[in-house]
Amino acid sequence: MILPALLLASAAAGCPVTFTDVAPRAGISFLHERDATPQHRLPETMGSGLAWLDYDNDGWMDLYVVQSGRYPKGAPGRLYHNNRDGTFTDVTAKSGMQTAVYGMGAIAADYDNDGFVDLFVTGLSHNVLYRNNGDGTFTDVSAKAGVEGSGWSTSAAFADVDGDGLLDLFVGRYVDYSVEKDYFCGNVDTGVRVYCHPSVYPPVAGILYRNKGDGTFQDVTKAAGLDVPGKELAVTFVDIDGDGKPDLFVANDTVVNFLFRNLGNGKFEDISLISGTGFGLSGKPQGGMGIDAGDLSGSGMPDLVVTYFDFELNGYYHNLGSGLFDDLTVSSGFGPPSFNFLAFGINILDLDDSGILDVFVANGHIQDPTMRESVTYAERDFLMWNDGHGRFHEQGCGPAFEEAFVSRGSGIADYDNDGDPDIAVSNSGGPLRLLRNDGVHGNWLGVSLTGTRSNRGGIGAKLVAELPSGKKLVRWVACGNSYLSSSDPRVLFGLGKETSARKLTITWPSGVVQILENLPAGKYVPVTEPRK
Repeated sequence: MILPALLLASAAAGCPVTFTDVAPRAGISFLHERDATPQHRLPETMGSGLAWLDYDNDGWMDLYVVQSGRYPKGAPGRLYHNNRDGTFTDVTAKSGMQTAVYGMGAIAADYDNDGFVDLFVTGLSHNVLYRNNGDGTFTDVSAKAGVEGSGWSTSAAFADVDGDGLLDLFVGRYVDYSVEKDYFCGNVDTGVRVYCHPSVYPPVAGILYRNKGDGTFQDVTKAAGLDVPGKELAVTFVDIDGDGKPDLFVANDTVVNFLFRNLGNGKFEDISLISGTGFGLSGKPQGGMGIDAGDLSGSGMPDLVVTYFDFELNGYYHNLGSGLFDDLTVSSGFGPPSFNFLAFGINILDLDDSGILDVFVANGHIQDPTMRESVTYAERDFLMWNDGHGRFHEQGCGPAFEEAFVSRGSGIADYDNDGDPDIAVSNSGGPLRLLRNDGVHGNWLGVSLTGTRSNRGGIGAKLVAELPSGKKLVRWVACGNSYLSSSDPRVLFGLGKETSARKLTITWPSGVVQILENLPAGKYVPVTEPRK
């Protein structure tokens, strides 16, 4: 719906860029089906996500969107091929992606290092691993690979946890829920149901699968020290302490967030409480929904951001090093605009290629009508602009931020290869939005990685671009972020007025350090890891 002018606190005046929803004209007609009924089943409120991937290796990002469908059987998601002219074609039928699941999230990565990106889809009762056959088709290898799982899976992430050059898989799980455990919540006298609070259901632990290198995975959750029950809705791997090993951050709903430090050899240490990321400023667990990691402060270390429930503030945790974080939610201005909003998806991105990282937030409630007068079911999304000096302000740009939706998963990709980040947003019970980024931007440099000793996609690599001015931009390659989603794996550096990067240093997951010099702006540079 169009919001009244008086409510548009994020009017586009003064924005250097403009976002426009081009999904219909781009040929993306996806409509999320959540099978909402008077039964008020909890899964109806949660889905779904999406994944950006270049499945045919043509250098253009394609899009997979998760479908939930009829409860509890579900439905297949949709795969859209990028036609390289601003439009997409639905190729689901010929892709072979026909497995039905009440879908939640998706991530894309080349788990078998064969040069073609694969797709993993999480669901209410089981998960699906689609292996890319390299000819535009996929095969469901979930059972053979041993990753079908059980229970209600949500977000997932790939990373080389043990440094063997193979991508391992962590699957977040929510609560102990099933068709048989669809408990009654509501008025017992009238029989009118409402959605149960998550506290009604006990938490469950996520699952860490070790990649055995033969197309199969092994459940190593307990051995890794990750068998800790939570209500996991978002997960991501990032090296928080600079030791070259991917650590695991998990956003939990109504219980403490998890931060697990990677000790090496596939083992993790729980530093959730001592790190300062387990709770919000209230000192109590909050309704964690989505997460992302990136250098928002220019310190060279990854900071963490989390989306929370309404009447809770979205969190900004500044990395102090050594596994410690400072909660700057209020002092930075990052959290206060979110007080009356329920946020799910969240992505760190450089909106105008200035060299300063900003944040996108996807908002939408779970209750219709909501329980609070100041809160609506459909909500507008946020752009959180970073001034580069530790302060954020919320200002939407363009017509895409003048409408309200029930937003869930979100993913970033430069789908038109023009050097600026575009945004795809999945909406519960509504249409997918593709927000094209236009307007005045700085110069840019893109990097696409191919690993040899490391995993094929270079997931976990650290990239440092040194500009002629002396400024350093630090980025990491990750697979799995936001809420139930996965973004463009390519690294996009906004250079501002700079016309080149004087030096680019890539630290690969294998430990190999590669240096490239004098890279001109305005193009994507393919980089292959040295074999020795």
